This record gives sequence, structure tokens and C-alpha cells, in this order.
Amino acid sequence: MRAINLSTTTLAILGICCCASAGASDSVDTSKPIKVFVLAGQSNMQGHGRISLEKDGDLDYAAKLKQFAYLKKGGEWSQRRDVWYYHKAGRDGVVTKGELRIGLGANEKSIGPELVFGHLMGDHFKEQVLLIKCAWGGQPLGGSFRPPSSGNTGEKYKQVLAEVKDVVANLEPIFPDYEDQGFEMVGFFWHQGWNDGCNREFSLEYEENMVNFIKDMRKDLGNEDLPFVIATSGMGGPNATGVAGWLSESVEPAQMAAAARCERCIAVPTRHYQRHQPGRQKSHWYNSAESYCLIGDAAAKAMIKILTED
Repeated sequence: MRAINLSTTTLAILGICCCASAGASDSVDTSKPIKVFVLAGQSNMQGHGRISLEKDGDLDYAAKLKQFAYLKKGGEWSQRRDVWYYHKAGRDGVVTKGELRIGLGANEKSIGPELVFGHLMGDHFKEQVLLIKCAWGGQPLGGSFRPPSSGNTGEKYKQVLAEVKDVVANLEPIFPDYEDQGFEMVGFFWHQGWNDGCNREFSLEYEENMVNFIKDMRKDLGNEDLPFVIATSGMGGPNATGVAGWLSESVEPAQMAAAARCERCIAVPTRHYQRHQPGRQKSHWYNSAESYCLIGDAAAKAMIKILTED
């Protein structure tokens, strides 16, 4: 899916103008390293929650809920100067970077878990926060994301490492407001699983692959205690059938079990987050931005729990 680096003019034309969060940049402590989070997975980490479908469950609907009222200020979408975002699209390599805002999902009309996750991380830290999204559609953990300890390292596993290392090595040219404060790798947020549910062998070995992925990624990113949060593959809701139903019997239990085997790791159940079905794509939470907001919220709170237990 093509990622588009939108200008303010383009956003205005689309009718989704943003306003900066009040006081966000004023409170950033640039004397301390940037807090870096990796957000990885497949299309559901890319994000297919639609901003405006004129139906319950889109982002317009979610922003009217008390829980997510902060997403709008004065009738305009909030934007975070204290939270930076970076993502390189898989198909054509187009880079989307800049301040956290809406329209950073799989396309400019969508959002993913990054939106609410980023807001909560920005609220939690006084330092600048950076979200590096490494997500591409149709990628199984048992295949392209396969970790080294499972044998035959997957290309997307390698790509995550390459992209993260490239970004942190080039912070100054990528982000003009960077003040040479350095960086700290703080956490890893994983949301993936659909394609493993389409392959019985991959789904049955998911737990072991997930444990290996966590251990290997921590080692390769240079922090063997790196906090890790998994948002489970609950798309479709409790009454889902087909692949979505099979995920509840295979991949989801494996995600929970893998998290239980790893220190400083939490798996967040998500199946109850399919509250509305504004769109047609069951594999993408029926395009419910509300679902993606709930996932980002739960993942951020789990991440903060790990970080504050030290």
C-alpha cells in the first residue's frame, strides 16, 4: 500500500486539517535522548481504520467518545510536535515522516494503532518520542518475519533491523528539529497474525516463532531487556468465522502463551475491540478506526506498565 507524505496544504484540501497539541513542544526535554519505539507487523499495523465513513466506528465517531476526545481540539485534529513518526512503504519505498497526526495508516484516509499509542507515549515522556513503523501487508511470522532462531531468517525480519538502524543513524537529516540529543531504544509494539492464520503450519508454530522473534529482536537491537507488547489478532470480534475465527483458536492463544514465556512482555487481548463494523474488510477490523484506537490505547498502557515496573 502506497504511503503518502502529506503537506499541510494537501491535508486542508482533504478536509482533515490538524492543529498542534497545546504546549507539546514547549515541554520537550531536549537534554535527554529521544525515546524510540518500533511498531512492527503486517497490514493491521499499517492501519486500515478509516477516518471518515459516516458510520459508527470511524475516527469521527471515536473522537466523540470521552476516551478519545483529545484527538480533536477546537474542532480540528490534534497533531503532536513532541512525537515524531517514520515509515517507509514496502512497494515503492515512499517515506512518510514528521509529526504524529491522522492519516498515517495504510493511506492518507486511514489510521492505525500508531495514533493513540503515540499520543499516550507523548503524554508519558517529557523527552521527544519517535515511532518507527515497520509494517507491510501479507507478511507471516512463520515466513517473511521468521526470526533467526527459527531457521531461515525472513527478509522482513532483516528489513526491520535495517530500517530501524538506518533511521537512528540519520536522525539529523530526517528530522530537522533534532538537537543531537541521541536516542534510547525504549520499546517494541507488535500487531500481526492474519497470514499465519491462513497457513496451518505457521499457526501451529506461532508460539515458538513469537518467542524466538522477541529474543532475537532484542539481541539484534542491542537491548536484551527491551519491553515488548503484543496486540493479539482479534479482528472480526467474538463471533467471527473463517480465518478470523481460527485465529481465536490458534494464533491468539499462541501470542498470549509466548508473552507469558518472556520477561518484560505483555500480550493485550483485542477481540472485544471489534465494537462496530463500518467497513467491509474483516481482516482489517472492518476498517474500524475505533478498534485501532482501542488497540493503540491498550498497547500504550501495557508498555507504560512494563516501563514503570523497573
